[in-house]
Amino acid sequence: MQVLFDHVDFMVIAKPARVTMHQASTVTSYPAILPLLREYLAKQTASKQLVIAYDPATLHLVHRLDDHTSGCLIIAKHAIAAERFRLLFSKHRVQKYYVALSDTKGKRKQGWVKGDMVNKRRGQWALTKTMNQPAISYFFRQGLGNGLYLYWIKPFSGKTHQVRVALKSNSSAILGDTHYGGTPAQRIYLHAYALHFEYNSQEINVACPVTDMEHEADFSEASLFDNPDVAKVIATENLQERPWPTR
Repeated sequence: MQVLFDHVDFMVIAKPARVTMHQASTVTSYPAILPLLREYLAKQTASKQLVIAYDPATLHLVHRLDDHTSGCLIIAKHAIAAERFRLLFSKHRVQKYYVALSDTKGKRKQGWVKGDMVNKRRGQWALTKTMNQPAISYFFRQGLGNGLYLYWIKPFSGKTHQVRVALKSNSSAILGDTHYGGTPAQRIYLHAYALHFEYNSQEINVACPVTDMEHEADFSEASLFDNPDVAKVIATENLQERPWPTR
């Protein structure tokens, strides 16, 4: 666990993979994020590495990441801040950037993915050609020269499994995402890399490194995100040089 950005009203933390959002999963036995965060803060306070000027019991989740997705997660410190973020997210004022690994080149190197999403079966979502309340994403592909492809993705809406479905629709399912046809791996290689938003007239930019993002250390093989040749490519300058479109 790591606090990436600390503000009087909120914090941005590095959520590990294999951590669920609301309560400990009876299916996967993954721990829940808020109890895990409170435990971390208590240890930091006890060791005098952190001085807490708020009540950890009042922490609020303001958005979510899938259990297997690691990366930037905003935690509000009180109800007023939580309501402010609710409004920011409802107005699409929080810009999110993801990275994903795939072992498939896919149909396109970059472009829009747009369409309504429908829940088909067993929690699997599918993209349709209709545009009533569409999921909207933009992506860039970057070859890593080792049989893997790095995808940079910016969702312009907030639908369940949106990024996973967008890459599947490009025939480039995320490595480890067997739910959507990806090659089996020790984790789903999807990471919420960066956030950008304005809070009380302050520009907030936060990025989360991809290394050391597994909560449990019982993987049968090392994470590809910990490979130096992969990790060095996932950098803020690489993100910023992309010609991201406006919606």
